[in-house]
Amino acid sequence: MHILLAQFYSSQPTPDYDKIASELRGRGHTVWVGTPNAAGDVEWRDGAGVVATVAAGQSALPRLLARRLAKIGRFRRVRRFIAQAAPDIVQVNAFDLFRFLPVLMPRRARYILDVRQINEQHGTGLFGRARAALQNKARVLYSRLVFDHTTFLHPAGAQQVLGKDWPRWATVVPMGVDPQFLAARRAPARPAGDPVSFIYIGRLTRRRRLERLLEAAALVARQTDGFRLVFMGYDASEGAYAETISRLGLEARVTIRPPIPYEEVPQAVLAHDIALAYVPELPADWMYHPTLKVLEYRALGLPIIATDFQPNRELIADGENGLLIANTPESIAAAMLRYVCEPDFLAHSRAAAEARREGLTWDAVATRYLALYERLLSNASDGQA
Repeated sequence: MHILLAQFYSSQPTPDYDKIASELRGRGHTVWVGTPNAAGDVEWRDGAGVVATVAAGQSALPRLLARRLAKIGRFRRVRRFIAQAAPDIVQVNAFDLFRFLPVLMPRRARYILDVRQINEQHGTGLFGRARAALQNKARVLYSRLVFDHTTFLHPAGAQQVLGKDWPRWATVVPMGVDPQFLAARRAPARPAGDPVSFIYIGRLTRRRRLERLLEAAALVARQTDGFRLVFMGYDASEGAYAETISRLGLEARVTIRPPIPYEEVPQAVLAHDIALAYVPELPADWMYHPTLKVLEYRALGLPIIATDFQPNRELIADGENGLLIANTPESIAAAMLRYVCEPDFLAHSRAAAEARREGLTWDAVATRYLALYERLLSNASDGQA
């Protein structure tokens, strides 16, 4: 089977497609992963190297017009490349023009819309709300009529987009975790008297509203100095969070560290006591499936402080392997203080997290996708939609 896995939203995506592709290649399938490079060119990789490059294109026209024409040009070149490659399966984490990718394409291939973020829109004002509602309704068109099938990471997202009858058009394939997270050895219990260490991993952008975590740390610092908070990830805030740390007088307790290689993440996380899996309420996409990080934290057996929404409730038993919090500094601070000031609760939560240490590995995820691919191709050969 020849499979194309494509995502065009970032030159630094999460490792999902590379992990799935590796597992499928191990079963004898040809899998190319399409990802833009820093220049915007789409590189297709087969696991050994780049097999093809689709140029982003350039223009001397005014910037706004040039950008729009470049999008159209790249879209057309990607379509031409896919038609020439003649794959069996094209799975696309689609946005923008790529939501129309299957239109007028050769029907030999089966096209899957892979919804890893549901792109839930929320407008302000009468016009903004109307526009958002239309954009949300359009997702139904892409899922039901443009693509042959749609996949989601969690039933909550599928239902939000397609309603209660979502199984007619879609399949849920959860996100996986790397086996290294299940195999990593836990750090020994924290020596009595050492600060309780919290860690947040992720890209540090303003849209994530991480100032809430810093404000929570400031509230905790009013009552105790027995904690440390580490942020680990690329700082895209242009120094805004570093300035907030300084303004709140948290330099001795809060640290921002750069990202590390993925292979080093398990041991780096296990050097801490508690993981923070906070996500803001907007954009709402994060509310409809668990993040990769919370799945990895559970696989590591680390207690988690997490935002209270449906997918997280399935992973975290409040008061056992973690605490579910509202997205306010006060709620976050209360959870942190419980771990800092109640050592018996910290020990209980560590044991509970260890007992719930599990995760769906990428080989199991690949098996589910492969079953879907085979069903779609079988239906196509039988003349079914």
